[in-house]
Amino acid sequence: MAPAWLAMLVATQPEGFETLGYSLIEFLGFFLVFAAVLGRLWCTLYIGGRKDLDLCQSGPYSLTRNPLYFFSFLGLVGVCLAAQNIVLMIISAVAFLVYYRPVIRNEEKRLLSLFGPDYLLYMARVPRFFPRLDLPESEDTVIVHSRAFVRSLTEVMWFLVAIVGIEVLEELRQAAVISGWQLPL
Repeated sequence: MAPAWLAMLVATQPEGFETLGYSLIEFLGFFLVFAAVLGRLWCTLYIGGRKDLDLCQSGPYSLTRNPLYFFSFLGLVGVCLAAQNIVLMIISAVAFLVYYRPVIRNEEKRLLSLFGPDYLLYMARVPRFFPRLDLPESEDTVIVHSRAFVRSLTEVMWFLVAIVGIEVLEELRQAAVISGWQLPL
């Protein structure tokens, strides 16, 4: 699936590419990628290195039970919007949600077997995927597991690499080095 996604990203561009409207879409994409990077790092501060040891219910985990997936979703949508490709964004968002729905349900079963009634209470209080709009519950002290945090840094790096790649593609298109198929959106 990744090769098809990359091919569509490289080979297509929307009609009206580089107009003010699409520049605003691109800016929104950059903002979402930035939020995704910060969000995934925030998650790692709370859960890194203790995933199956403790039921994390603070920080981003007080707003959604699956903040890592949510922030990855934001990053994916952001990359597509930064590429000014709404068709690819819609396809990618739907594919992400379809793929991760059973993954999340399987994880819920595993966490229910690990944490029992505590997880049931957590499920009743905190939404599965899309976060509730509220201030997060926080702790005074968070122990950071450096290996998990460094691993998370390398994972979020790909969002930033994608943004640089998108800008390179944009420059190549403007210089007429490459062209793409025009999409209606």
